[in-house]
Amino acid sequence: MAATTCTRFTDEYQLYEELGKGAFSVVRRCVKLCTGQEYAAKIINTKKLSARDHQKLEREARICRLLKHPNIVRLHDSISEEGFHYLIFDLVTGGELFEDIVAREYYSEADASHCIHQILDSVSYTHQHDIVHRDLKVCLCLIMLHRVPAFTRLCPKTRL
Repeated sequence: MAATTCTRFTDEYQLYEELGKGAFSVVRRCVKLCTGQEYAAKIINTKKLSARDHQKLEREARICRLLKHPNIVRLHDSISEEGFHYLIFDLVTGGELFEDIVAREYYSEADASHCIHQILDSVSYTHQHDIVHRDLKVCLCLIMLHRVPAFTRLCPKTRL
C-alpha cells in the first residue's frame, strides 16, 4: 500500500527506536499493528518545510512508489498528518555498506564486484525509469543482512 492514506499513523503503526536522523526528519523502526511486520518510518516534520520542500517530499514519495526492484528500498505506505509526514519503507538491518567496508580488514575482489554489480543494477533500473539519484554515495547503500557478499539497497530521489 504505497498511497497516502487518511488514517492516523498511530492507528496503523507502533514506533520504536531511532535508526537515523537528518535536518528535517528522523527514521525510526516501526511495526504495523495488524500484521506485526517491521518497517522503517521516515518521519518528516512538515512544519519546518518551505512550500518548495513540500513539493520535493511529494516528488520523493511519488518516485519511490514507482520503483520495485530487489536492490531498492521499497516504499510501503505514506501517511500525512498535521505537522508530520510518514514514509514507511523496508526495514534494512545490516547497516551501511561504508561501515562494512571500514570494519573489514580485507574486501575481496569478488565481494567488491558483487556489491558494485548490485549497485549498478539498481542505478540502471532507475535510469530506465528516467530517475537519477543525485546524491549516491557508499554511506547511502544499505546492507540487507550481515553476510558476505553484502546485499545492498538504495532509495533513489529525483526524476530526470
